[in-house]
Amino acid sequence: MKQDEREILLSKLAEASRLVNIVKRERDEAYMKLEECEKKIRQVETADRMKSFFLAGMSHEIRTPLNAIEGFSRIIAETESQEERMKFLEIIENNSARLNCLITDILDLSRMESGEISIRKQETNLSKLCHDVKKIFKFKCPDSVKLICSEPTISVMLNTDTNRLTQILSNLINNALKHTVKGSITFGYRLINQSQYVEFYVADTGTGISPNDINDIFSLYTSKDAETLNNGHGLGLTICKIIVEKLGGQIEVESTLGEGSTFRFTLPFDGSLGGKSRPFGTTTGSHTLRMMASGGHMKLIMVVEDEDSNYELLKNVLAKRYRLVRAKNGIEAVTMNEDEKPDLILMDIRMPEMNGLDATRIIKEVNSTTPIIALSAYAFDTNIMEAKAAGCDEFMTKPIQIKDLTDMISKYLNE
Repeated sequence: MKQDEREILLSKLAEASRLVNIVKRERDEAYMKLEECEKKIRQVETADRMKSFFLAGMSHEIRTPLNAIEGFSRIIAETESQEERMKFLEIIENNSARLNCLITDILDLSRMESGEISIRKQETNLSKLCHDVKKIFKFKCPDSVKLICSEPTISVMLNTDTNRLTQILSNLINNALKHTVKGSITFGYRLINQSQYVEFYVADTGTGISPNDINDIFSLYTSKDAETLNNGHGLGLTICKIIVEKLGGQIEVESTLGEGSTFRFTLPFDGSLGGKSRPFGTTTGSHTLRMMASGGHMKLIMVVEDEDSNYELLKNVLAKRYRLVRAKNGIEAVTMNEDEKPDLILMDIRMPEMNGLDATRIIKEVNSTTPIIALSAYAFDTNIMEAKAAGCDEFMTKPIQIKDLTDMISKYLNE
């Protein structure tokens, strides 16, 4: 073989070898992409399956308290025994609270997924907050489970969102209660890393978490709670993670199957230590809805509400202390405001003829000093902003907490 032919042949062999290497590399890359695609398909299939469990759980969680509320509402009207009425009323209240909690979680998750979660920081007494949380669960814990609040002896004030922090701890304790039949649940906080961070924790002696599930414990639609109807809807831990990260912190869990779990989350410490602690506010556990009238002139409140049942509730709460007039839509509200000149207005938003926002704008143009409190089933931040922009002084989301409403009315009527 001639030298030139040999060189040509070697050149072709080298080129063929290069092409083979390229093909092998492209094949390996294709295999890797195929594995990634298969992995993503499995993840989507898993998420879709868990979403189906989740939706089934949602249907169960919504229909169960609704069934109790509707059923006992009918029974309570037919029974003559005062003892039975109080028993049925307690059942209705418990199921109403359960349904309200579920709806709040769903709305919160929707806000968070769309990036609408808002953080409103204020100086918070952590000791008082923990005591308030313990009061919330005072009657929720079974006799076989002891709820323990652990805290440092020094007073700690933290600049944080009080409501969101309460929500995190409440969700974690609720989660612990679902998995703890007997034993204890301990929650509290401590300063760590030379007081640079505050660590909150909720530890239980429950069933624990399987090592196979612990990595997905904070993931939406993949929580095992969403797969088991008895364990609830599986939203709480996902919401906790989102809020903690929004507050600049991190959350983690340690668990031993059959022995229990400990959830911890840390937040940067922005606050003060020591000093005189603020006194704990006293709250009443009474379910009494009526307030006796105080002496002197009864002030006039106009209730703008198209739903008869909602008006009846407000009438039963307020009629002993205030004079009430009712408007069933925005047009009636504008007219009655001119005639009656109320001291305060409770304004529904969604109504026929004219909605509450348009009515508020007109009323505020006539008399800008009349306080208007919006009462609405709308619950998104955009709804609150629209109401405030229209001229509403306050915004309360239905279902209304009676004490919060009466306190707010007293505030604006200088009582």
